Amino acid sequence: MSGAAGRVIVAGVSARTGVVCFVGLRAGDPRLRTERAVAGLAGGDVVLRDGDGATAERLVALAREGKRVVRAVEGDPLDAPRVIDEMRAIVRAGVSVEVMPPDQTRLWLEARPLFGKRVLVTRAREQASGAVALLHEVGAEAVVVPTIELRAPNDPAPLERALHDLRAGAYAWVAFTSANGVEGTWRALSMMGHDARAFGSVRIAAIGPATARALESRGLRADAVPSEYRGEGLADEILAAIGPGSAPRRILLARAARARDALPDALRAAGHQVDVVPVYETHPVRGEALERLEGDLASGLVDAVLFTSSSTVDSLCDALGPRAPELLAAARVASIGPVTTATARERGLRVDLTAAEYTLPGLVRALAESYRARPG
Repeated sequence: MSGAAGRVIVAGVSARTGVVCFVGLRAGDPRLRTERAVAGLAGGDVVLRDGDGATAERLVALAREGKRVVRAVEGDPLDAPRVIDEMRAIVRAGVSVEVMPPDQTRLWLEARPLFGKRVLVTRAREQASGAVALLHEVGAEAVVVPTIELRAPNDPAPLERALHDLRAGAYAWVAFTSANGVEGTWRALSMMGHDARAFGSVRIAAIGPATARALESRGLRADAVPSEYRGEGLADEILAAIGPGSAPRRILLARAARARDALPDALRAAGHQVDVVPVYETHPVRGEALERLEGDLASGLVDAVLFTSSSTVDSLCDALGPRAPELLAAARVASIGPVTTATARERGLRVDLTAAEYTLPGLVRALAESYRARPG
């Protein structure tokens, strides 16, 4: 099958062993070698070529010493039956094998559920690395085409006022609905010359584990994290922590400029004062990458699409135009949670799966499980 060239992992084993990497080299000027081939050669503890006694047994023995063994092959490793036989013998011996072809051919010996699948990642560029890493773990090739970008709010004054009030002890609670909210708040706080001490004795709520981890990286621990990672669940958690019949509290909600109002509405309905302050904005991304993506979707070169927020759904659909449902029909559409799923369906998309755990790892896990159940 043809597709984007990449590092192909044929089998995974215990980290106690090394790995045998088959690197294809074309005859001619070494300067014409692919970057991956050059990197593969440079990264080897041992490099063996034809004529160097590069038997499968010797390669296995070197790998079991914990070495990264490079097996340099003239031509494409996947075109030579004798080389493929070497790979199979090494795999049977329980040693990990990697293949770096200069051409576009792939060897289908991998058992991981998303091996060979091209999965579209629609998140903002600065958020994409986590999705890429998770997809690689399950064998997929990540196709990163950001549909949104994150920016500081056009008017910084409301956030600055809120942070001044925070330092003055005006808030009983601060609620964060995303890791982006945490990062945006911290940027603003740092620009004002302040740090974590601004939070004083205020209690902090995080909508989910990724947001809680972002807080921990700044030296703060969330007092409340709901079991259901959405606004309604966070409202229930905060209200339970405050307790029924308690005096009204003033609560700061640091979030995106555009977001659902389920959380502030529930808190206000319980009698509390909620200051909703934008700490970042999402803006659609346009450009050549999206134009190329339209062609890839039309050609069936994208196997699955990850939607991690309603904004990624809206931005991609706006970019693709009226043909969005048609172009996405051939791909397996995966949504991070029910809110994102509802947005996708409102835009006329078929949603094949919704993650039970509304997190990025939960989404990738759900996609992998769907391919185990229905390889397709």
